[in-house]
Amino acid sequence: MEKKAGDQDGAMPEDGKEDMATTLVWPTPYQNAGRTGRGAANGPTSETPKWTYQAGAESAAWSVLDADGNVLAGFKGKVVCIDPERGTAKWEFSTGGASATTCCTGDDGTVYFCAGSTVYALSPEGEMKWSYEMGATADEPCAHEDAIYTGSAGGVLVALDEDGNPKWEKQVTGDIRSPSIDRQGNLYCGGSSLTLYAFDAQGKELWVAKPAGDVSLGEGYYDWANTLDTPSIGADGTIYAGSMTGPLKGTGTMPGQLPGDLALGKLYAISPEGQVKWSYSYSAAGSGSPYLSIHSPSIGRDGTLYCGTSMWRVLAIDPQGRLVWEYNTGEGTTVCPSVYSPSIGLDGLLYVATTSGKMICINAQRQEQWRFDSGNPWLPSKNSNNMTPPPIGADGTLFSILAEVKVYAWPGRGSAGRGKPGGS
Repeated sequence: MEKKAGDQDGAMPEDGKEDMATTLVWPTPYQNAGRTGRGAANGPTSETPKWTYQAGAESAAWSVLDADGNVLAGFKGKVVCIDPERGTAKWEFSTGGASATTCCTGDDGTVYFCAGSTVYALSPEGEMKWSYEMGATADEPCAHEDAIYTGSAGGVLVALDEDGNPKWEKQVTGDIRSPSIDRQGNLYCGGSSLTLYAFDAQGKELWVAKPAGDVSLGEGYYDWANTLDTPSIGADGTIYAGSMTGPLKGTGTMPGQLPGDLALGKLYAISPEGQVKWSYSYSAAGSGSPYLSIHSPSIGRDGTLYCGTSMWRVLAIDPQGRLVWEYNTGEGTTVCPSVYSPSIGLDGLLYVATTSGKMICINAQRQEQWRFDSGNPWLPSKNSNNMTPPPIGADGTLFSILAEVKVYAWPGRGSAGRGKPGGS
C-alpha cells in the first residue's frame, strides 16, 4: 500500500490547528490507527433514522466506512457493503457460515476482515484477493501503510504484506489483540493477562508492560476476557488502555488469582517507553458485581478521555487521570448493559452505543441530547444486544449495527470538507 501525502496516522493533534486530510472516511474502529474516535463532521440532532438495513443475520462486528463512504459490516456468514444514501447492499461476500469481524480498509480500497481463524482481503468490489490462516480465533485486523496486522486468541501476532504473505510473526502466552499504531509506526497490543505489548514495525519487541503486576492466566476464560483492551493513543504519545476483566465460563465469578481491586476494571495511562503514568478505577454503588470493564477511551480535542464501562456509564477523565464527570444511562443496577466509548462529532457531541440496543447523544457537559431505542433490550441469554459505536460519515451521518440483524443510519449536519478532520 502506498502511503499518500496527508494520510492521517494515530492520534490527531489537540492544539487547535487544522489536521491534514485523509483519503479514508472511517476506515477502522474509532476512525484511525490511534483510535481517537473523532469525526470530521457534525452528527445528527435527532434520533430519527434515515434508513434501516435488514441483514437477515446476526452480527458481532462494528461498521466502518471506505473512502467513498460505503458502509462495511460483518455478520454471521457474510460481509456486506451498503450504499450510505439508500441503505441497500452493493455487494455481499460469503464467509461460509463463520461470523465476520469488524472490517478495515487500506489506502488502495482493499477490505480486510477475519472470520474464525482466517484473515481475508477483498477488492473494493467484494472479490476475494487472498486469505491467510491464523490457526486460532483471529481478532479484527488493522491495516497500516504496507502491512496488515492481526492478533489471535492463540497468542500469535502476524504482519502480512499486501499479497497476504507473512512479513513477520510473534508468539506470546495467552491472547493478543490486533494493534493500535502511533505516528512512528510502533504497535501496541492488548493481551492477557492484563498485558500491553509494544513492537516496532519490523516486529522487534520494544517492551512488555504489566500494569497490574504478574497475574496468572488462569483456566476457563472466554477468549479475550481478562485482557487489556485495544488502546487509544494521545497526541503526546501516551497510551490509554482499559482492562477487560471477565468471569470464568459458566460461573459468573472471577477466578481466585485476581485478588482485591484487580477484579475491578481500570484505565491505565502508559508512556511510550512502557512506564505506567497513572491508573484509574471506578466502582458504581449498588452494582452487585465483583468485576467491571472500562473500555479504552476516545479522545477529545482538548485531551479529555471518554470511557465506556460495563456499568451503564460513560466516564470523562482528564489527562492526569481525574474524573471530570460521569453520565448514567439510567438503565438499572446490574453490571449490564455495557456502554461503549463514544464516537465524537466535529462539534464535540458524543454518540454513545449500548449493549441494550440504544444510541444516545450527549454533549461534552454530559447533558443528553437525544436517545434512540431499537426496542431490542439487553438479553441475559445472549449477554448483550449490541448497538455498536458508530463511524461518522463525511456528511455527519452515523451508522451502527444492531446485533439483532440490522444496520441503522442517522442523517448528519455537514462537515468541514470531505475527509478533512476538524476540531471536536
